[in-house]
Parts: sequence; structure tokens; C-alpha cells
Amino acid sequence: MAKTKKPWPNKATSWSYYMQAIEPSGKEINEAFPEYHPMWVIQSQDKIVSGSHFKFMRTHLLQITRPECAAYLRVSASVIQSWENDRTPIPFMAFELLRLVYESVHFRLSHKNWQGWFIKPDGRLVCPERGNLSFSSDELAFIRETHAAKRFFEREYELLRDEIEPLRAELAELKSSNGNDGLLDELKAIEARLATLTAQVSSNKVVPINRSKSTQEVKAA
Repeated sequence: MAKTKKPWPNKATSWSYYMQAIEPSGKEINEAFPEYHPMWVIQSQDKIVSGSHFKFMRTHLLQITRPECAAYLRVSASVIQSWENDRTPIPFMAFELLRLVYESVHFRLSHKNWQGWFIKPDGRLVCPERGNLSFSSDELAFIRETHAAKRFFEREYELLRDEIEPLRAELAELKSSNGNDGLLDELKAIEARLATLTAQVSSNKVVPINRSKSTQEVKAA
């Protein structure tokens, strides 16, 4: 009779366990997932279900109080205290729920600096202010280039304005003078120069940015 092969993760899954320093300790997990272990299964075995680990997740990772944790898990604060002191066993579902909350993108966006922000099902990051704007990953990738182009045009504008102001003063002085030889030619030359500089200030030049054709314009959510 052929020997039954012992359930064990495949090579790729075993490598993932090894690289993350996680020991696949659950026999039931190996039997239920005899080859490939999804990442959420691998991560579920990263922490031992204990009161100290539960308290660490609550206080250091999630940074929530015991009453807040109790309200979320729909138990009493005394139950949370009993779990954390190892007086009663911690249900794996409660332990795993806290871990999944910490790993979730919604928790990452719960920081006070990201109040109201959320990710839509289509993957766009939605801003709660400024008309509920939303951004794709491509658009956010070019934010730095956009600000660099803005600063470039602001500097160019300042330089051109500094160059125009003396010419305006000179033009006003020439207009107020009487009977200078060649005055008309000088005025025309200055006016032409002013027109050129003004056109540069108000031009619609755009700094080319090499961006993906799939990038969409920032639009309202």
C-alpha cells in the first residue's frame, strides 16, 4: 500500500514562511491547505495567541483603550482584562480580528492626519475636502513633478517681473521728457521688449512630464 504523503506547504509557501521567520505550527492548517497557504493564513500564524500578545496589539499597534477594545469586540472590559492577564483563554477569532484590523488599509487611513480619507472600490484615494477630489496611484506618483513645475513657473514669473519693472519706469520717464532725439524709436523698442516679456509671463508653456497614458485627470469623486 502506498504511503500517504504528509500534508505540508509547497516550496513557494515554505520559502515565504522562512523569509518572514514564521513557523507553520498548525497541523490543522497544513491539512486544510496541503500545498499553497494564502498570505492571510501565513500571517495568522505569526503570533502566539496569548494575553501578552493580545495586549501588545491593543496598546502598541492599535493604540486603543480597554473599553474601546471591549466595545468593538462586544464584550465587557473585564473580559478583555481577563484575557490579557491569561486568566481565561482568548478566543482565536477575537485575537485574529485585532490582527486583521491592524493589517487592514482602513486602519492605515485611520491616522488623525488622514481623517475622512478612504479608498473607493475602484482603487482611487478620496479626499474629504476640496470638492471630494480623488486620486489614482498614477496621479499621486507625479505629485512631486507637478509641484516642481509649479515652483519653476513661479520663479520664472518673478524674474520676468523684476526685468519688466525697470523698463516700465524708463518708459514713463521717456514719455515725460520733451524733444529728445530719437524718442519715438526708443519708445517703440521699449514697447516691443515689454510685449515680448509680457507674452513670456502669460504664456501657457507646459513642462513635459513623462507619465503613463493610462493616467486620468484628477476628478471629483
